[in-house]
Amino acid sequence: MTAIDNGALTSDITFVVVNWNTVHLLDGCLSAIVNHSPPGLRCEVVVVDNASTDGSVEHIAEKWPDVKLIANDENVGFCKANNQAIRASESSYVMLVNTDAILSADCIEVMMGYMAADQTAAVVGPRLQYANGRFQRWTAGQSLTLGTCASYLLGLDRLTRRFPGIRSMYLATDTDRPFRPGWVTSAAMLLRRQALEEIGLLDESIFLYMDDVDLCQRATEAGWNVWYAADTTVVHYMGSSSVRNTGKASPEALRALNRWYERHHGKVSANLLRVLEVTGFSSRAILCGLAGVLGDDDAKRRRAKAHWDLVKTSVGVDGA
Repeated sequence: MTAIDNGALTSDITFVVVNWNTVHLLDGCLSAIVNHSPPGLRCEVVVVDNASTDGSVEHIAEKWPDVKLIANDENVGFCKANNQAIRASESSYVMLVNTDAILSADCIEVMMGYMAADQTAAVVGPRLQYANGRFQRWTAGQSLTLGTCASYLLGLDRLTRRFPGIRSMYLATDTDRPFRPGWVTSAAMLLRRQALEEIGLLDESIFLYMDDVDLCQRATEAGWNVWYAADTTVVHYMGSSSVRNTGKASPEALRALNRWYERHHGKVSANLLRVLEVTGFSSRAILCGLAGVLGDDDAKRRRAKAHWDLVKTSVGVDGA
């Protein structure tokens, strides 16, 4: 087990874990960070708890005494909580790790290698997969424009094997070749502090979702590089706390997308994006609904309802 260094001034890298009512995930997440930190790399781990009510604070204090704990009195959101830990540290690198993410044995070493090889690399993200080994396409994507959003919403990105020039807001196919995308997910994201000092920390006006797209866009606009480290993997259980407690993970993410897109591209372009959303999600709802009825398939019917819920979210009639 690699020792955890509590002295921020002597640390090479600070691992930041934001927790909200996921005590059942903490041990797996923290164990992977500690056990897979390369020998000789001086590390510290900071957990920011957003007013959990499931005993998370007590569990960390008892089982992980070497972890620096910041316990908030209220849920301040993902971005502000991460920024609290970043400001409380002085290491050259910061790695954001979700509680539902398990780092692989070589992950830290491989990602740090990208930083060493490219001095203009500000952000590095690994390949994400589900616990069953299936690839997560939400791991990275291209910069968000009407074109890249349309590729995903209208299903055009499914044609990338035949037309590789198609660009989408999410990765359409798995790859083992590293490249520079528009953004990588903050579920597991390595950051260079020098870049953060130039472009700023996470946008605290964002409570949850779109923080990664926003940060990566600011980095590239300032001349820094974003890398997708396809040659190392993180297991990501995907939105455990939000799914368990609200059941609204996808609608919340869609609302965050629309708010961010309007702020950066204007109201007219944002309204066009909503048209694409309604077109795409309603088409999927109809196809899934027909398949569910004709095939007597409950799973298809549930997917149809989920897509109709997203249609309602797109036009703002879901009561949120």
